[in-house]
Amino acid sequence: MKVILLQDVAKIGRRSQIVEVPDGYARNQLIPKRLAEPASASNTKRIEKIQAEAKAVLEASKANFKDAIKALREASIKVGVDANEKGHMFQAVHADDVVAAAKEAGIRIDEKMVAFHSPIKEVGVHEVLLVLGKDKAEFKLEVVKNN
Repeated sequence: MKVILLQDVAKIGRRSQIVEVPDGYARNQLIPKRLAEPASASNTKRIEKIQAEAKAVLEASKANFKDAIKALREASIKVGVDANEKGHMFQAVHADDVVAAAKEAGIRIDEKMVAFHSPIKEVGVHEVLLVLGKDKAEFKLEVVKNN
């Protein structure tokens, strides 16, 4: 029996895949536990539409990622922080601080994309990672003391 997996199932397949399984296994295990649904024509069309939408969103995210990397490497991104006389900060820079600074420079990035090699707790220039799936790129972030 062909079924559409609603969740990842070990040794069977991943979510949204159409797989062939024994009839009894589908009727007694997968369908009652809502791990799968029968692969009818309407269900198959619905899953294909969902997969196409997900692919379009992924392509848009990749294009945005490439544009953001190019812009971040050309622009100077500065984050203002509270620090003592020696340049040590009272709290580390967070991803939302980087997103806000990028937004001020006219660059749109997502908070989930920002990653740090180590916590940024000092004033100065630091390398920050922008990650989307397997794609990674670095850019420079300048941390300055607020007056």
